[in-house]
Amino acid sequence: MVNLNDLQNELIQGQKLSMQGSDQRRAPEKIAIPYLLSARKGLKEFVKQNEDNSLAWRLLSQAEEYLLNYNEAINCLQKVIELGGKDRKDRKDLRRLVMLKENGRQWQELNISPEQLELLGRYLEQKVESSGCNHTLTHTKEWLDENIPKNKKSKVIKSIQNQGGFCDCEVLMNVID
Repeated sequence: MVNLNDLQNELIQGQKLSMQGSDQRRAPEKIAIPYLLSARKGLKEFVKQNEDNSLAWRLLSQAEEYLLNYNEAINCLQKVIELGGKDRKDRKDLRRLVMLKENGRQWQELNISPEQLELLGRYLEQKVESSGCNHTLTHTKEWLDENIPKNKKSKVIKSIQNQGGFCDCEVLMNVID
């Protein structure tokens, strides 16, 4: 039988290595992915055998979130809330559920994968460091021209601006980090 404490420790190790903040997610660092995937797999097995264990569902929600699977993270957290009963709805869980839905919406709206966003970030860091920011989206648009279909470019730019990215350095600060 899988030990929940071991799974929790593995998830914590993956989270530490992921270099993700607590409010907004980005693609986890590659070194963290094996820990996160292993913890998620073990937690899925655990909840199959222990469907009423709210801690296991909460940990599975976190694992899904760290892996940017927001729909699954939401489903797992809703299970935690259901297990708590109508009289015991935890405000932290409800706030977290709202945050997961918002982050999931932002990722979906962005219309590019976490990996693409990470590559865009590396590209912009290099360009802004070498030539500075001219307060336009010049480098962002260059990268988009080379890496996504033209019919998606205007949607991606609009969603970047909706998240506070009106120039290359703001894309780095407000969208990527």
